[in-house]
Amino acid sequence: MWLLLLGQFFVGQGQAQPGFHHYLYLSNQRVITVELIDEQKTILNYINLGEIFEMVQAPMLLIQDSEGNIYRGHLMEIEDPPDPVNRFKIGELVKPLEYKGFDILGNYRFKGTPQRAFLRLGTRIIALQSLSPEEFELAAAKIGGLDLAIENGKQMVMEAGFRQGHGTLHDAGDKDIAGLERYFPDLDLLAPVVLFEPKPTLPRSFTHLPDPVTVLLKAVVSQTGGLFEVEVAEGINPRLDEMAVQTVNNSWAFLPAISNGEISPSEVTLEVIFQRD
Repeated sequence: MWLLLLGQFFVGQGQAQPGFHHYLYLSNQRVITVELIDEQKTILNYINLGEIFEMVQAPMLLIQDSEGNIYRGHLMEIEDPPDPVNRFKIGELVKPLEYKGFDILGNYRFKGTPQRAFLRLGTRIIALQSLSPEEFELAAAKIGGLDLAIENGKQMVMEAGFRQGHGTLHDAGDKDIAGLERYFPDLDLLAPVVLFEPKPTLPRSFTHLPDPVTVLLKAVVSQTGGLFEVEVAEGINPRLDEMAVQTVNNSWAFLPAISNGEISPSEVTLEVIFQRD
């Protein structure tokens, strides 16, 4: 059953698609793949081949682009949640010899080309290996052949066709990842993440105003990412203020804040900048 399920999933996920970026970590303890899907979502697949539970947390996934910028996951999306209020989670335990797939949401609007992917597990940092679409498709087919009934990680990956590991595992303070550790957050307080923030178009009757034409709003982002209690904090005139409020209410999208390790509502200040047509 495990072999069949893994084969169905990874063969489907391993189809190369233009513009996608793929990363792999493989050892006799765990198999991790990361696929960048779009500007808001990555897919992380995790197979625990070891003997202990492991906690996978969305904010502990980092992507680094060619310009050195760091982009962080924020929350996991729950598929078909029984309670709409609980549509996100921060992390999940993966028990021994178990496979889990996660949709990790965040702001992945890269300024450069995505290059490196990292995942923190406890005090250790995993650096995943970047693969071409063709390499990833071959690796995915082998991963689909893993037989979790073997219960021996080394034997399992060898029988699936792997002859070497992929990626590296680093302990805290390792010089090879110096400077990276500061980007992994604690979960005491993480601000909401803006997924979509289209700008309203400045009406022609206001083109005489100097740039930037900006309205400041105050609002509350709920636990589901919804926006309410929107009000003007610093406006320009009634028409532009109302346009800013309607734009935010109708088209902006958020991921909620994290506070003390829990998903939490939060107050935010939003800067709505008008663009000229």
